[in-house]
Amino acid sequence: VAVAVRSPGLIWTHNDGDWRPFLYRVDRDGQVQARIEVNQSIDDWEDIARGPCDLGACLYLADTGDNDERRDTISLYRLAEPEGEGDRRVDAERYRMVLPDGPRDIEAMYVLPTEQIFFVTKGRNHPVTIYRYPPPLCPEDIVTLVEVQRLTTGRMGRPRMVTGASATLDGATVAIRTYETLEFFAVTVGERLLGSDLGPVDLRARREGQGEGVGFGANGTIVLTSESARGVGPSLTFLSCNL
Repeated sequence: VAVAVRSPGLIWTHNDGDWRPFLYRVDRDGQVQARIEVNQSIDDWEDIARGPCDLGACLYLADTGDNDERRDTISLYRLAEPEGEGDRRVDAERYRMVLPDGPRDIEAMYVLPTEQIFFVTKGRNHPVTIYRYPPPLCPEDIVTLVEVQRLTTGRMGRPRMVTGASATLDGATVAIRTYETLEFFAVTVGERLLGSDLGPVDLRARREGQGEGVGFGANGTIVLTSESARGVGPSLTFLSCNL
């Protein structure tokens, strides 16, 4: 999930496990306002982020899901954030990537100012690790991501696997979520993350089916999304956080 930059009251989201390249712009009630088809084939979209760019405001799509950790190449897509009413098809640019230490399952991405793009591994079979796309964005080549930081020393059990991330527009704070927690980090020198002494926020009381997304809104608003699972339908949740 990502809160729109050009229309702050609206939200961008997409399906999981659906190979059709559609983005959905929804309101706070979850009502679909527009369906945007992206002119790219996809493998496994996992996260979406937004931020200022040379096109004004951009959406970034992480085609990085890899449950079996076998994908040799993963992809990032970038498009100008669509404006106006109605369903339509839009152009997106593709950036191909590889990881320096072999395939990893990645479900989380965040973008800092000046298009600094980071990916956070799920922790399925390896430590939760943050990788950075070395700028500038290059559609012609396959780019090797750079390891920035490890957040854990080993693999994580399923409830603690990372499923989403988001950054504030000013780049000062990053939120990383798992299936059951939400944790805030300050961005320090070298774009490394420093966790709060308060630790993670317990999300289990939200009773999400399968918590997957997190996005920063305005004035401390946090948006959570969950896909349907175990008989619980999909959900859109708003939290108010004093950061």
